[in-house]
Amino acid sequence: MISIIVPAYNEKNRLMEFTKSLIEYSRKNFEDYEIIFVDDGSKDNTLDIMKNLKTASKSSKNIRIISYKQNQGKGHAVKIGVLEAKGDKILFIDADGSIAPEEIPKMIEKLDKYDVVIGDRYSKESNIEQPHHRVLTGTVFSVIANIIFPINTVDTLCGFKGFRREAARKIFSRLISNRWVFDVEVIYRAQKMKYKIYKMPFTWKHKEGSKIKIYAPFFMVLDLLKLKFKILYA
Repeated sequence: MISIIVPAYNEKNRLMEFTKSLIEYSRKNFEDYEIIFVDDGSKDNTLDIMKNLKTASKSSKNIRIISYKQNQGKGHAVKIGVLEAKGDKILFIDADGSIAPEEIPKMIEKLDKYDVVIGDRYSKESNIEQPHHRVLTGTVFSVIANIIFPINTVDTLCGFKGFRREAARKIFSRLISNRWVFDVEVIYRAQKMKYKIYKMPFTWKHKEGSKIKIYAPFFMVLDLLKLKFKILYA
């Protein structure tokens, strides 16, 4: 079975289009699968959109919804989804539609050979449409993240990652990051556990409405330092 996890927080403006395409694509292309929507304490009608799409879908039995009232962060949402997943191959994908469902089979195929697959927007083979200021922000954060955590990974924040079941459960059961820097912790733990990792090129198109603000990397660096301290002295 394939488990596809979609974390979402206040995504009423972007969720509908992507979710409909994901549900329909999965129904037509996957035999044994589940889609797990995790509503991370949204204050808008994100949860209602999820429920309506599930009800209207021809494959509603393949759709699960997890929701809780208090916003906990993307890392927490993905962790909850991963630990609830039933699939042998587990992946998470952003709800904003920047990654098309057509990219999913490429990741699933790579999981036949690798334990962990990381979407890599900085690969020369990737097809990326992204504003220059986002490229700069991501690059600066990546440099700092690799100084604090020696993970040898350029695209640390890509919201498209896949795992074999055993790797997913071992990594996420130990996860202590609840918010954006969880991606760095996931890669760090995967490397420490000696899992085979593949950095996968793919197509990515920027969507307006990102939750990461221009000043966010500063606070994310502080979170990275706190995380390093917790890992070293826990």
